[in-house]
This record gives sequence, C-alpha cells and structure tokens, in this order.
Amino acid sequence: MIRIEATGLRERLDDLKDLERQLPFVTALALTETAKLVKTRLEDEMRSVFDRPTRWTLDSLRLFPATKQKLVARVWMKNEADKASPATRWLTPQVYGGPRQDKRSEALLRAKGILPANKYLVPGRDAKLDAYGNIGRGQIQKVLSGLGAQFDKYANSTDSKRSIGNRQRFFVMYEGRGSAKQAIGIGERTGRGKDKVKLIMAFVGRPGYARELDFFGIADQVVDDQLAIQFELALARAVATRRR
Repeated sequence: MIRIEATGLRERLDDLKDLERQLPFVTALALTETAKLVKTRLEDEMRSVFDRPTRWTLDSLRLFPATKQKLVARVWMKNEADKASPATRWLTPQVYGGPRQDKRSEALLRAKGILPANKYLVPGRDAKLDAYGNIGRGQIQKVLSGLGAQFDKYANSTDSKRSIGNRQRFFVMYEGRGSAKQAIGIGERTGRGKDKVKLIMAFVGRPGYARELDFFGIADQVVDDQLAIQFELALARAVATRRR
C-alpha cells in the first residue's frame, strides 16, 4: 500500500496564503496596466482618424488607476481646463456623434450679443491657420478683446494705443439690408479700402459630427486581449517579490 500524506506541503500552503493576501494588489496592478494600454491605443487611434490632432487633443485622456481598496481602473476625458474648453466638451461628439457644443469663444461672443443663438464659429476664407488647421489661440484672444467679449474685463480693450487699434481692427460683418440683414462673421481691417477687409471668422449653422473615435469598441478589444495577460504578469511579479 502506498501512503501519501501532506507532509512537506506546509511551506507551499503558506506560499498560497501569502499570494492570497496579495491578490488585491495583483488585481489592481493588472487593471491599471491594462488601462495604460487602453489609453495608449486610443491615442494612437486619434492620430489615425483625426485630421492633424493638436497636442491638447492627444493629451486629452486621463487614467485613473485601480487601488487595492477600489478594484476599478478608468480611462476618460479630462473635464477641466484653464482658458480653453475641457476635453469632454469637444471630444465627446467625436465619440458619440451628434452636434458640437459651444467653444469658449462662441459662448463669450454669444453672451455679448455678437454671435446669434443658432450660429457657430468656423475659420473664415481669409483666416490664417496654424499647423493644425485652426485659428491660433492668440488671434482669437485679440478678436475677443477687440470686440469687448472677454470674460475678464481687464482683458478687454482699454484706452491704450494697442487696445484702440484692436477695437478699430475687428468688427462684425453683415450682409443684406433691412429685415434681411444678418451677421455673417467677424472681419479684420488690414488697411484702408474695401480690399483691405478680411473675413477671418464665419458664422455658420451648428456643425454636426459623425462618430469618429470608436472609444468603447477599442477599449473593449484591448481589455479582452490584455487583461488576462496583465494579471499573469502581475501575479509573476508578486511571486518574485514576495517576502520569504
């Protein structure tokens, strides 16, 4: 008769108990590492589907790591900004589709009564665009200041020579007469004469977006492909570094 007992397995059982205590750490690490891969994959997709994305766009995602107390890792858009609009405002339509939300400049011009309620800003035919195809932020600030539309009153035009120049330089352009008269955009005077007037911002109907960024589909695919792998790697790390 062959007799098999548990003699000699105590150390192995102790090892398993030690690993069991480390499971929350292992799980949190696996979730966080998977979330990092999701974030990287989404940033790569932005470079592919967006036309000349700015660094602000590529830096618009935030990773919330998992902890031993809260075994959930998240990737989402940043919801705060300094003087620009938060990423959730302008990136969400690219994820869900639908109409674009107001930009900060549009909200300021609308509050001033310059931009009609049903109109939005796009670069005009004479606008100078940056490398990303947008009107530069500095140019937008000059326009807002010249039109007295800055939220901070101290940022609006004053009686300084430069401010007076900005007030004279930027103005609202109209077309039509009488009841048919309507604002069409913001003009810039670059000199005297009609040929020295440029349309730098045009007023258009509300832009709509098709869904460009398959945010959730990409994330689900990365999770399906990587979570188990990252758990095995985290477990191996825990085994290699556990106390003897």
